[in-house]
Amino acid sequence: MVYHFWMSTFTYIHHTAPDIPFIAADKWNPVIAQLSGTVHCNYPRWVEFLCHDINVHVPHHISTAIPSYNLRLAHRSLQENWGSYVRDECTFSLSLLKYITDRCHLYTPENEYISFKEYYARR
Repeated sequence: MVYHFWMSTFTYIHHTAPDIPFIAADKWNPVIAQLSGTVHCNYPRWVEFLCHDINVHVPHHISTAIPSYNLRLAHRSLQENWGSYVRDECTFSLSLLKYITDRCHLYTPENEYISFKEYYARR
């Protein structure tokens, strides 16, 4: 249960930021999507050590072949060369988790991304 919570929380924070936009297929760019569609979240150093720096998550989306000991170096390089596309870093906290959860959204073909509240109000 602890492991599941741990990994689910990492995955949730990295991939569920409420301000990641939906891009229509004709305008979608796979490189830009990988750079701006995930979040680098800072955790206490001991957590980062135990998780092999997977919180340095943007390089992982560029290539899963980047070893964990090079994720920070790869992230710096991405920031230097593609900084306008790389999202700002955040720091883990329970308030961050609550913020993301409160703004979690659904995809519908008619409305693209909408909040759960909006979705159920329209039903």
